Amino acid sequence: MKHDDRFAELDSLSDWQLENDDQDIRGYPVRSATGEEYGKIDDMLVDKDAKHVLAVRMSDGRLVAVEHLDIRSDHVIYNDDRAASGTHYTKVRAR
Repeated sequence: MKHDDRFAELDSLSDWQLENDDQDIRGYPVRSATGEEYGKIDDMLVDKDAKHVLAVRMSDGRLVAVEHLDIRSDHVIYNDDRAASGTHYTKVRAR
């Protein structure tokens, strides 16, 4: 799992509200496609200009692009070979 420094300037989701609360994945465990545990999602990070979630912060501080994540009902799968062009960013609005 790769740490991505390009997201250091994003806002915490606590300053925003998800348009669809069912997409709140904070606290979800993150696993590889083969079941390896990577940790849990601590926060979702928002690009304030685009008003989209672009990354997550793991409980150990790593930053991971959402383009690498597949959201399941109770966990998230991390895929490092996933194409960014297929990403559907979570929309947010300011509180």
